[in-house]
Amino acid sequence: MKIPTVLSIAGSDPSGGAGIQGDIKTIFAEGCYGMGVVTGLTVQNTLGVSDVMPVPTDFLYRQIDEILCDIRPDAIKIGMIVSTEQVDVIVGLIKRHGLENVIVDPVIAPTSGAAFASEEVMKSMIEKLFPLSALVTPNLPEAKRICEIIGCQNLQLKDDAQKQYQAQVQSKDISRIKIQSQSQSQPQSQAQPQTEIHGKAANLSAPELAYFIGQNCGCNVLIKGGHAEGSSVTDYLWTASDENMMGCTAEFKGDRVETTSSHGTGCALSSSIAANMAKGLTIEAAIDRGKEYVTAALKSDMHIGTGNGSIDHGALGRK
Repeated sequence: MKIPTVLSIAGSDPSGGAGIQGDIKTIFAEGCYGMGVVTGLTVQNTLGVSDVMPVPTDFLYRQIDEILCDIRPDAIKIGMIVSTEQVDVIVGLIKRHGLENVIVDPVIAPTSGAAFASEEVMKSMIEKLFPLSALVTPNLPEAKRICEIIGCQNLQLKDDAQKQYQAQVQSKDISRIKIQSQSQSQPQSQAQPQTEIHGKAANLSAPELAYFIGQNCGCNVLIKGGHAEGSSVTDYLWTASDENMMGCTAEFKGDRVETTSSHGTGCALSSSIAANMAKGLTIEAAIDRGKEYVTAALKSDMHIGTGNGSIDHGALGRK
């Protein structure tokens, strides 16, 4: 029997809800064989993270290389990275082995506790790792921070394309945005004037954040909407398009689940997407499945510890 394989490159969470431990649980629950490479050790429980200790760069290299020389993963999920040297190691091995289905969950900081990635680490990921990724999955605060780092307010759009995009973003039907633009082969003299988008990332909508990150980094982007207000949770996917300059945006809606056990939701979603892409699903189908998996894990409301407890990684399988 052949089983799809997924490699998680992430930090260790000794409480078991997120990081490598949470990823392996999710990958197994989704019917794949999970492997784990540790980027850093953490001191944490359900109350938060109190300390982080990076794994030495040479040891990280040896962990990954040893696996890749023996087992080629069908997908890779990348979580916590704590140094620019670690970014270089991971990027080098992805290129060397020609790895595909790379899902990056850019963990800047946990919900409570010590920061994981510095601005220098994020800059390195944006410049070197994002372009090699099949999908990047930041939450809203992470997406805004990424846009601030890349200076998204200075990106330029064609005037007509910008107006079409903003009009459709404000409309009720944003399930699939496709914006036609002037042909790139159009003579310069006939081109529409450039319009510079101003404003801080804090004022950008989730679809705009996804577009800016995707266009600047050359990757598909899923903005997770769990940090937004309201009774529903909407994630926005931006994907590149050969047909038009603006690409396509799709939305994935879900009900907000009130629970005191939400630790590990981001890790679970990205790991579920990676596992389902390893099984051959498209990005859109893998996201749909990931949303279903996380929703079931939240609704179980499993009470572990005295703080924000872990989601129930086995909930969907018991349905």
